[in-house]
Amino acid sequence: MNKLINTEKLNDRELIMIKDLIESLGISQNTIYRICNEGSLVKYKYCGKNYWRTDDVKKYLIKKGVLITRETV
Repeated sequence: MNKLINTEKLNDRELIMIKDLIESLGISQNTIYRICNEGSLVKYKYCGKNYWRTDDVKKYLIKKGVLITRETV
């Protein structure tokens, strides 16, 4: 596991909110929304709140080479 990325919340849940995503990835809210605007990560809006699928976040991190899984080794 990468020391900069806290994957604990990514493994426990199907959906994650912005505050948990910020804490897990160690990046700012603006950076997360910039990544979404680029189309690299999809956000889902429900009842006025943004959510991200943890599987999508993991796939994004693997694609960027930040998260290594057994399949990528």
